[in-house]
Amino acid sequence: MKTFAIIASVLLMTMLAGCQQPLQNVMIPSPQDQAAYQPQAYSKPLPSNAYGTPVTGNPYGTHVALPDEAAYVQAYQAQRSPRMMVEVLLGQGGATAGTFHLGNEDFDAIQISMIEYLNANGQVDIQDPSMAQKVLSRESFLRLQNGDPKVLPLLKHQLQTDVLIEIQAAPTQQASFGNAVRLLAQAVSTTDARVLAAAYVDMPMPASKTNINMYTGYLADKIMQKLAAVWGGSATAYNPLIIRIYNARSIDDVLAIKHFMQKVPGVRMVIDRGMTGSTATAYGRLAVEYNGAPDDFYSALKQEIGVSTGLKAVDLQNNTVDLQITGPMVLRTTTIKTTTRVQTQSTQTQVKTVHETPIQPAQQ
Repeated sequence: MKTFAIIASVLLMTMLAGCQQPLQNVMIPSPQDQAAYQPQAYSKPLPSNAYGTPVTGNPYGTHVALPDEAAYVQAYQAQRSPRMMVEVLLGQGGATAGTFHLGNEDFDAIQISMIEYLNANGQVDIQDPSMAQKVLSRESFLRLQNGDPKVLPLLKHQLQTDVLIEIQAAPTQQASFGNAVRLLAQAVSTTDARVLAAAYVDMPMPASKTNINMYTGYLADKIMQKLAAVWGGSATAYNPLIIRIYNARSIDDVLAIKHFMQKVPGVRMVIDRGMTGSTATAYGRLAVEYNGAPDDFYSALKQEIGVSTGLKAVDLQNNTVDLQITGPMVLRTTTIKTTTRVQTQSTQTQVKTVHETPIQPAQQ
């Protein structure tokens, strides 16, 4: 106990002696002393996986080509770049947009997605579908929305549309996986209402961006594939020139021009698609299977007929040739040689000249 008391006394005396030492003043640098306030750099390392792979380019603007896009674009250019329009037609029948709580904006998204695919990253010109509503009368536009093919000539002449991509979109409960939107698409020629391509697919609900892009991409690729086959001159595709003859005096004159079309080099077949006439004028429409462009056919036809005036192409584009008889078409004289062998083994040659009746334009 005596030892413990001695140690405690020594510690107490040491603490008291420390408290009696005077405090030293510390100099604080003034705000004007810039050297005293220099920032100090400290390393703060981050793990190697703190950031992802550096992104190059625009991740939202990358175009992913569909499998048949290259052949489609090549055939489109070979077809003289026909003007195309995409229209979504609301489903016909009992089902409506409200059946599965779909709005007009959902069908607009389907239309925009199809346009984006068929546009092929700007390589194919697609017309603004809203122009149909602006140019056509209200009655004609409603008929277009209902799929009436009689409106197609209006698109041809008022908007110069060559191909209409019609998409019927309607909710259905008949899909194998339940509720879906059935998309039926067909590419129709506005010249003769001929179906160039057709395809369909059931898009599952909900109508999300992912579903819309996935299933319209499938649909667009099928349309591309079939248009490429038709426009590209596939052996299994039939894509004739449509020849329309105006201002003839009679159907006989239309048939006479058809006779010369059959002689044009490269023409394999000429099919009547309808002729009509009155006491004053006649009109005819022909489908010509020809391996070449419309302007080449028109030039070869005039050379075959042998006239430089009287027959004029008033519209020559895409796959259509509109011919108008503007004056008398004096056809070239045909010389027929007949050879007769007589019993004396001598040969006599008879020359007969036939002057064909000129084709006259319709009376005004």
